[in-house]
Amino acid sequence: MKRKDVYISIDSERNYQDTERKENEKETRHDNEKSISDFLIYIEHMVSRAKGDIYKLDELSALHTIRKIAGLCVACGESFGMPKRRM
Repeated sequence: MKRKDVYISIDSERNYQDTERKENEKETRHDNEKSISDFLIYIEHMVSRAKGDIYKLDELSALHTIRKIAGLCVACGESFGMPKRRM
């Protein structure tokens, strides 16, 4: 898979996450109300889930979870900024 296609998948995940949040607005805090720690705790939870998928030899499910993790990382960057890599 080409990098641009990976980015398209991550972008579609972010769109889905935003849509889900709007539909469950009473139950979910907006991304800008979360701390970096909140994002890290949820990312860590999702990493554990992906590890469980791998333990069960379900690579496809693990890849779906990794896409969700990437979306969470993007959401964190949208909320707090993302420093550029120094060369």
